[in-house]
Amino acid sequence: MILWLYGAAGAGKSAIAHTLAEICENYGWLVASFFFWKTASERNNANRFVATIAHQVALAIPASREFIRAAVDHNPFIFKQSIDVQLSKLIIEPLDQLVSAGIIFDASPLVIIIDGLDECEGNDVQSGIVKSLAAAFCRSPLRIRILIASRPEVHLQSTFNSSSIHPRLQVARLALSGEYSPEEDVYRFLEDSFEKIRREHPLASHIPPFWPSTDVLRELTKKSSGQFIFASTTVKYVGGDPHQLPHRRLDVIRQLRPPKGEKDMPYAELNSLYHHVLSSVDDMDAVKQVLGVLIIVNPIVKKWADHMETTCEMDELLGWESGETEACLSQLASIIECDRYGSISILHASLSDFLLDPSRSNQAHLCRESVLGDYAALALQHVRQGRGDTQRLLSSSQRLIL
Repeated sequence: MILWLYGAAGAGKSAIAHTLAEICENYGWLVASFFFWKTASERNNANRFVATIAHQVALAIPASREFIRAAVDHNPFIFKQSIDVQLSKLIIEPLDQLVSAGIIFDASPLVIIIDGLDECEGNDVQSGIVKSLAAAFCRSPLRIRILIASRPEVHLQSTFNSSSIHPRLQVARLALSGEYSPEEDVYRFLEDSFEKIRREHPLASHIPPFWPSTDVLRELTKKSSGQFIFASTTVKYVGGDPHQLPHRRLDVIRQLRPPKGEKDMPYAELNSLYHHVLSSVDDMDAVKQVLGVLIIVNPIVKKWADHMETTCEMDELLGWESGETEACLSQLASIIECDRYGSISILHASLSDFLLDPSRSNQAHLCRESVLGDYAALALQHVRQGRGDTQRLLSSSQRLIL
């Protein structure tokens, strides 16, 4: 069985994967885990993936060592071969040989946890790992359970929906979404984390009593948009430097005071996340057109008219063919959601701050004046050509110009 745990960037998938790994290890169920990480050269590709899994299997099931060693001795170049071959020769066949040798496994499942699959280099490689795991483990007589955690990238959605996943293998999906009320968990995480800072920080005696207030915790929870990465980034920055006052650093996060120079980077982790997601975009100019409307135009226009909140409306506004907006945003599925009705939702409230700050977003920066000027020009062009809701566009463009 494979369980795909997916959710938006920063939703807490890695925290869940790590916690489950610890629980399974305590029960003796965990045989292997691999955590991909985009900034680590030894963990952002599949070169060591099977070797690491095989090594951990040998440690977790000592009787398998001689069979795994024999496979490597028989073919010293095994690690240069395909993932399919490596999985078969180094993991599946050694475990099957144990069963054939009469070694009895108890009824407990054997669990393998793979986190951050989307951070492995190459979309084809990511999909290939899923297909290889499915093909390999569907043949095993053992109760092997595989957890794969990743962002809901389009190519991974297609892979998990594909008929190429072995029909005999059960594939389950679990989405980390708003229906699970993550705001309560985020609030509790912030509350507990700040309590720990008040108790353990070297400068704790200088922290004001009852800091931070309930209103500030709610403000930070709202800013998190149900995604743990903003909350965890805040906590790391506020309490991570023993030489800085935590309450002053929280003021920097809340933009009540400026950071102390270029080295004082409260959003480094978030910046890295957004740059990583945006780096996969093929047509950045098109993406910036859509984001400009969503982030800059809509908050202004909605004060007096309906704003552009669906892919169909965006296609019409930009003069694109039907479906182009959805295709354009498909590479941003981990931070922007398009539901089956075409409604567009930005999953991270902090994305706006990132894109509007040129020092953080660089080439992805949205210039407010340019975006508003482009929208006004588009609206007036629609009015002249008599396309779309001309009265709404005329009204909004006139107000923007004024």
